Amino acid sequence: MPNRSKKLPQTNHKRQFNKEIAIITGELSGEIHTFHLINELKAYGDFRFSGIGSSKLKSAGVEIVYDYRNISITGLSEVLAKLHYIRNAFREIKRHLTEKRPSLLILVDFPGFNMRIARFAHDKGIPVIYFIPPQIWAWRKKRIYKIKKYVNKVICILPFEKAIYDDYAVDAVYAGHPFVEIVKPSMTKEDFCKALGIDAANPVVTIMPGSRENEVRGHMPIMMDILEAITQKARNLTILLPLAENIEQETIEKYIKEGIKIVYLKGVSYNALYCSDLSIIASGSATLEAAILGTPTIVIYKVSAISYMVARLIVNVRYISLPNIIAGKEVFPEYIQTFEIEKIAEKALYMLSNGREKIKDEIEDIKMKLGRHNAYKMSAKHIINFLEDTYGSLS
Repeated sequence: MPNRSKKLPQTNHKRQFNKEIAIITGELSGEIHTFHLINELKAYGDFRFSGIGSSKLKSAGVEIVYDYRNISITGLSEVLAKLHYIRNAFREIKRHLTEKRPSLLILVDFPGFNMRIARFAHDKGIPVIYFIPPQIWAWRKKRIYKIKKYVNKVICILPFEKAIYDDYAVDAVYAGHPFVEIVKPSMTKEDFCKALGIDAANPVVTIMPGSRENEVRGHMPIMMDILEAITQKARNLTILLPLAENIEQETIEKYIKEGIKIVYLKGVSYNALYCSDLSIIASGSATLEAAILGTPTIVIYKVSAISYMVARLIVNVRYISLPNIIAGKEVFPEYIQTFEIEKIAEKALYMLSNGREKIKDEIEDIKMKLGRHNAYKMSAKHIINFLEDTYGSLS
């Protein structure tokens, strides 16, 4: 049975459950996780969901108070550029929470924004659950004191996180990682290649520059340089680019170099990765998808110079990609901020011919550490148990 949550003060416990649940997510991967979580929660009752999200949450029946695409950013300089939108988002969600007085606020990742909202909700007497909490194991570990003060329950999705929260007496549970359940191909490589009209015997490379426009701007020129170097030596190479839901093809096309042909895809990223001999991915959740699908991957990441300088001072991890962090060693080569294109291309060519078999054991170890259960279903159970402990009957 899931651990029972600590109860709110008696004054809040007397509030009647009003079926209103607010949710805040700040980028695409978090929105996708939230979409699946909401579908699991719907099995328990006729809840009304509202908050910050975008088109996917809207399709799940969520009332969108503010669209996160205006504030989905990475790095300090990007924050400064969108400060006006961030202030607007704070104002709108605070107004919404004050007027709606939801019985629960679920925060999803997006810590810079969400930790401020956690304090606001706490002061308003609104219970707070953090689903996919801040990566305190990587940076800003002192943030755990604010989590303990303003968040009622933390739902972890990485296997090592719960022990950290336990050390600080924060009410936390480990629900497993959602990708274990959902990251699966729907087609064989042969059928997928046939559907695309490409030869399955030829090498296939998938590139994923990120789900934010600033990530595309930073990563596409680097990926083009790498691909240009690879295609000089690898014959008949097919290059796939699964478009993120909020990135249009026109946004990508201006970066494509002459002589490089890209096959654009929508909604089939798992098939693309599964059928690829190599992927080149901007550091993020897609690297873990590639690991679960067993795809040899090169990880790249670039932010503005000032964001990188700040990160060097405050980030305390040996690796930046989740597969490497979970494995505790470099399963996927990482290239950060500075890029020697010829060396990366040489590594890519080696991985094209030696990749899958070489990392097979490491991939299985990563999967074992992630767990085998349905994380969305488990997370929904933890949330319902918390609500019942707090309000009693939810009817």
